[in-house]
Amino acid sequence: MEHVLKIADEGKGYPLTCKENESIMNALLRQGIYVSAVCGGRGTCGKCRIQVVEGDLPVTPSDEKKLKKEELEAGFRLACKAVPQGDCTIRLHFQTDEAFNVVAGRESAAAREKAASGYAIAIDIGTTTLAMQLLDLDTGKAAGTYTGINHQRAYGSDVISRIQASNDGKKELLRKSICRDLLAGIRELTGSMGVERDQVKEIAIGGNTTMGHLLMGFSCEHLGIFPFRPVDISTIRRPFSEILKSDELDCDIVLLPGISTYVGGDITSGLLSCGFAENEKVCLLVDLGTNGEMAVGNRDKIFVTSTAAGPAFEGGNISWGMGSVAGAISNVKITDGKASVTTIQGAEPEGLCGTGVIETAAELVKAALVDETGLLDEEYFGEGFPLAEAVSGDTITFTQKDVREIQLAKAAVRAGMETLLLRYGVVYDQVDTLYLAGGFGFHIDQDKAIDIGLLPKAFEGRIKAVGNSSLSGAEQYILDEEAKQKVEHIIKISREVELSTDPDFNELYMDHMYFERDE
Repeated sequence: MEHVLKIADEGKGYPLTCKENESIMNALLRQGIYVSAVCGGRGTCGKCRIQVVEGDLPVTPSDEKKLKKEELEAGFRLACKAVPQGDCTIRLHFQTDEAFNVVAGRESAAAREKAASGYAIAIDIGTTTLAMQLLDLDTGKAAGTYTGINHQRAYGSDVISRIQASNDGKKELLRKSICRDLLAGIRELTGSMGVERDQVKEIAIGGNTTMGHLLMGFSCEHLGIFPFRPVDISTIRRPFSEILKSDELDCDIVLLPGISTYVGGDITSGLLSCGFAENEKVCLLVDLGTNGEMAVGNRDKIFVTSTAAGPAFEGGNISWGMGSVAGAISNVKITDGKASVTTIQGAEPEGLCGTGVIETAAELVKAALVDETGLLDEEYFGEGFPLAEAVSGDTITFTQKDVREIQLAKAAVRAGMETLLLRYGVVYDQVDTLYLAGGFGFHIDQDKAIDIGLLPKAFEGRIKAVGNSSLSGAEQYILDEEAKQKVEHIIKISREVELSTDPDFNELYMDHMYFERDE
């Protein structure tokens, strides 16, 4: 039995259908409508809000936890938990995520000796975003850039949620989702430049192991359970038509190899981009995201690891958290107990992105409104510290729970970093450069990251934000005739440090839960 599900005020060919006992979110996803649901449909993030216009949707326990009484009375519900008992009409009130502020690369992605004329495309598949560069092989320069959202976010903001969704029977939906996103970006790039089908010679992709598995349609059954075995993390080269199920281009797609299940091709690509294959000096690469991947080493030896930082750096699990879109608070200053904020694109405040989370925590600690244990001042313990008035008229606050989330995230990253250095056998002074990769690392205020203990003070003056090093490495893989050998060398000399079984990691993790600035 199916129910008719109408979308009010959209004018896009609705109505839709909703199967018996199917949530509205799953019905929307099944019929090609993207829903931002960073919790993966567990009813905990509150991002998938809808409003009943006609029909009846019972209030669920998740609705009662995430929505105010007046919102419930006005017909607001969470789409992930709303199961229609009959036909209904709704309005969509969730964030589209289409305006994400995506870092596409770094200026220093150097052109190398080219092997062919024509074009190639470098791609980074991130858990949250996509970034692409159309490369002119005659000049070695970028001819066009595309950034967008990885719409697999509808199945959860982190790789564990995606793995679970794949294992729960949604593997093909996830594969089709990323294929649609990639094809949309490729069409935009080639169409805007008038590039013909036979002019694109190669596509190189950097991405974490889970993203590679979902793109290839591999089983994720063993990615999320010990001993975490991937299907294939070697260099994969396949025809465009085989991977994307489309004949729009006639070239090969190459997926850069990973080092381990949780240190994937995006980190290999970053290591290539930052010169680890040829550098004599020991350097550290840290990619700050839901999974804090990091590597230390030089041309002779590289150690890598991954630590589960959680989604706080991307605004996840934060009361007013959101992605890096217009209206997200990105900068915070607290003076005399009052906050002043800056938002992305200067838009009216709607919530906090990852950099705003870091800055708020640092400012609260500096103002002695959060003590070294992470306890928020008694005055704000119940309702949270007020930051700004939202577009909705509500007050955007930073709560005790939010403080704990950033404590957990920063402790995981810092402990992972120090454990990795310990196992490699070097101290801070012996590391030449700390490369901060990713959009969060690119925009972060390094001083405030040091203030809360996320980054060591010992690296002050030696921290370099490199932007999207995964994309830069994919570019280099195409343009540098020696890149394939360099990648093979990186894989050969790399060894994983497993934090879950490391005797020092847990102790360091507890030590770095505190908000104590290094001296």
